Amino acid sequence: MRIGIIGAGRVGVTMGKYLGDAGVEVSGFYSKTTQSAVQAAEFTDTTVYKSLQDIVEASDTLMITTPDGVISEVWDCIAGYDLTGKILCHCSGSLSSNVFSGIEQTGAVGCSIHPMYAFSDRFTSYQNFSTAYLVAEGMPAAYEPLAQMFRELGHTVLYLQAENKVKYHAAAVLASNAVVGLFYSAQQLLSECGFAEEESRKLLAPLITENVSSIVKNGCAKALTGPVERADVQTVKNHLAALQGSDEEAVYRSISKKLTALAKCRNPQRDYTALERI
Repeated sequence: MRIGIIGAGRVGVTMGKYLGDAGVEVSGFYSKTTQSAVQAAEFTDTTVYKSLQDIVEASDTLMITTPDGVISEVWDCIAGYDLTGKILCHCSGSLSSNVFSGIEQTGAVGCSIHPMYAFSDRFTSYQNFSTAYLVAEGMPAAYEPLAQMFRELGHTVLYLQAENKVKYHAAAVLASNAVVGLFYSAQQLLSECGFAEEESRKLLAPLITENVSSIVKNGCAKALTGPVERADVQTVKNHLAALQGSDEEAVYRSISKKLTALAKCRNPQRDYTALERI
């Protein structure tokens, strides 16, 4: 397998560096921004391709790591080349392989492989990529060779139907970006209490890290603590009064409804009627 990467952002550079270091043959990079492709190629010790046609001809597998809105444009550009026997793969979490419209007529096969991973930096994210799970969908002839490659590198690869791709991606956003938003809301409340930003981060760090660890180890129900789990109605009322009229009130109410449902699963003998009422 000789993988050419189209797109030299965080995902593309991480994949190129990680796979190259693991002994997988990476042909090189193509990007609309030449400087990005040059940096990616230098970092991964691969080749810069000046055109899409060049990288297509030099690779038997093409991994498209551009932003979601560009994937169909890339496909439209390369669909007219000789793709016989080639594997087309994109790494979008929200788009399915259906974006490769008409691929059957090109002699190629297509899939999506999405790493459930936070790509925070172009040049360092590869260091912990070995912990990532990957989710594949599309044509088996496309995703099976890639899945086997990742499995041999120690990854777990799961499978998904195309119609569930958007819901899958929404779940990923809730578990990652939404948590950042919640943390930011908590920081804002602490700033109103007079704490500096760094103090707030350090104050909240044990809570969030221990909770995440407990969720991963024991599941959500067993990890749940706090006033909702205890059915402490008065404390929840006090919180809502303090947050009244703010964005945080809406967030608190919405999440507390979910937590109440979870608490009822954990403590079926406990009465949460009054909590549900408020």
